[in-house]
Amino acid sequence: MIQTKKKYENPTLKDWIIGIGLIVIFLGVIGIGAFLLIPDHWIWWLSLVLVGTLLLTLNQNKNYAYRCRECGHEFEIRFITNLISPHGVDKEGSWLWVKCPSCKTRGKVSLIRIVKEE
Repeated sequence: MIQTKKKYENPTLKDWIIGIGLIVIFLGVIGIGAFLLIPDHWIWWLSLVLVGTLLLTLNQNKNYAYRCRECGHEFEIRFITNLISPHGVDKEGSWLWVKCPSCKTRGKVSLIRIVKEE
C-alpha cells in the first residue's frame, strides 16, 4: 500500500464565506428552534443544537487541518479534540488552542485547508 502525503494550503475567501454561511445557518436554525420548541419541547431543541454542533465539527475535521505557529508543523486532529478545544479568530486568521505533536508547544495553531486530490 502506497501512502501519499496530504497537501495543505491556506484557506481561501470561498472557504471563509462557506464557513461563516454555515455558522449563520446554524445560529438561525437554533434561534428559530428556540422560539418554537423551548416552551414545550426543549429536549428537541437541545437535540437540534447537539446534532448541529456535531455536524459543524465533522465538516471542519473533514476539510481542515492545522499548522503550528511556532514550528510550522502541519497536522490533523481528532474529532473530540476539535469539539472541545477553544477556537477563535485573530489577525493571523482562524485558530485552535491545542498542543503541537511536533514541538509539544501548547498554543494557537492556524487553520489550513486540506487539498482534495482529483
